[in-house]
Amino acid sequence: MSIRNPKSKTQNPEELFLVGRVMRAHGVQGEMKVLPETDDPERFEDFETLYIGPSAEQTQPHDVQTVRFQQTKKHGLVVLVRLEGIDTPEDADALRRALVFAPEDALPPLDEDEFFLHDLEGFTVLTEDGEEIGVVKEVLEMPAQFIFVVARPNRPDALIPHVAEFVLDLDLDAERLTVRPIEGLLE
Repeated sequence: MSIRNPKSKTQNPEELFLVGRVMRAHGVQGEMKVLPETDDPERFEDFETLYIGPSAEQTQPHDVQTVRFQQTKKHGLVVLVRLEGIDTPEDADALRRALVFAPEDALPPLDEDEFFLHDLEGFTVLTEDGEEIGVVKEVLEMPAQFIFVVARPNRPDALIPHVAEFVLDLDLDAERLTVRPIEGLLE
């Protein structure tokens, strides 16, 4: 079953940000539970359109009709969303496990010292002595801290946890990450 919104809204996939994942249908009117992937689930109230699909490249736009919140023991605060074109529990269940994206221009502006994790991809990684290690390939969000995946020439990728003992400086202007490697960190 394919659910489409009658309004045609195209969005560049590179300008979409993951804000949640559809958990399951909720109720009998097409409402769905969304597990938020954002530090502030209440920003869902500000979204006019959400893009739903298996990836940012394969989404369908849906206008937001209602947003409510539900506190759960297992997942904390979840978002209950009703979208245009999703009118039955079956419609909502067809989207189970789909990703929920919002356009970048719908997100609040960042403070001067804030950044999106994907903005760090491509940063040069140097030791405190100035030796180039490689470039940030990806940033993984783990429960305890972020992990920088560093692509190194002719070597396996290195995993560097974002903790004060290892990461000395993150220079957004110079697009540079300075680290203090300890024994075994880069092997």
